[in-house]
Amino acid sequence: MKGNETEQTDFLLIDRSGISRLMHLEVALHCAELALRKTSNGVAKQDVRRTLALPGAAGSCLSLMYADLEDQPLFGAKVLSVFPENFAHGHGSHRGVVVLFEKKHGRPVGLIDGGELTGWRTAAASAVATRALSRPDSACMTLMGYGEQARRHIATISTVRPIRKLHIWGRDLDRAEAFAAEQRAAGFEAVAFANPAEAVTAADIICTVTSSQTPVLAGAWLPEGVHVNAVGASVPSCRELDTDCVTRSGVWVDYMPMALTSAGELVDAISTGQIGPSDLRGEIGAVLEGDIAGRCDDREITLYRSLGVPAQDIELANFLYAAARREGFGTDVEFSL
Repeated sequence: MKGNETEQTDFLLIDRSGISRLMHLEVALHCAELALRKTSNGVAKQDVRRTLALPGAAGSCLSLMYADLEDQPLFGAKVLSVFPENFAHGHGSHRGVVVLFEKKHGRPVGLIDGGELTGWRTAAASAVATRALSRPDSACMTLMGYGEQARRHIATISTVRPIRKLHIWGRDLDRAEAFAAEQRAAGFEAVAFANPAEAVTAADIICTVTSSQTPVLAGAWLPEGVHVNAVGASVPSCRELDTDCVTRSGVWVDYMPMALTSAGELVDAISTGQIGPSDLRGEIGAVLEGDIAGRCDDREITLYRSLGVPAQDIELANFLYAAARREGFGTDVEFSL
């Protein structure tokens, strides 16, 4: 420190309940769109996800993502453990924290529940991509999976498209039935399916939100004009889509450097020569910025391959930190570093 300059030592903790009190869907969608735009227009400085493989099910890892946004006061990193089998035991699959730093002296100023933040930003990004790529009259959505992200995707996407019908598929039919009943109580026409091919036959939108190591969606099943959000697989060893899904679709991604290294079905299709990197349409943020085209016509199959990018976490974390300070939420602790 120079002269008489002193630093504050307060450090703000924002837990799951604090996020729930501060967040709502409009904010999540707004922050997701801003982050995707900044990913493509250069405002975000970030890198690909770094992972350390851990024992256990495929995809188990320690994950590190970091970013700085030129127009936000705080930069930071998200550190998560990813345990895909946690859902079967009643726990979240993504658990960890986002740590924030101020830009004047690099002082850490906040710690935010990373699992809850990830839940909000992942579904919101899918909704933003769906608004950009799906047919405006899309009314029937298939969920392949029935966990937390399935629930969040219904909540977010139904705000941008007139969703009335839900088709639910999962490996446990009883759990799929229970999830469908929950959605019927919320006002949707929801049906559970034992056969995944039948679940997608009439779909306008398909969201794959599983922790599967092997494909759950086949390209041969895709109806004309459908939009697909592929969300669940975040490491190259796991994939929810077969190669036909890739070759039959126009493909957009959230962050091209990460898609080319971590999206298993894209990596496989490129390595085997079935597509080339230039066959990928580009980043969804570039569509939002008007730099590249989105859907060509009502018959085209569109695919948004989501991996989640650091800019999404840090954009939303900046909002949460500022809102918590403004509204007096969170817990202040002394943390002198």
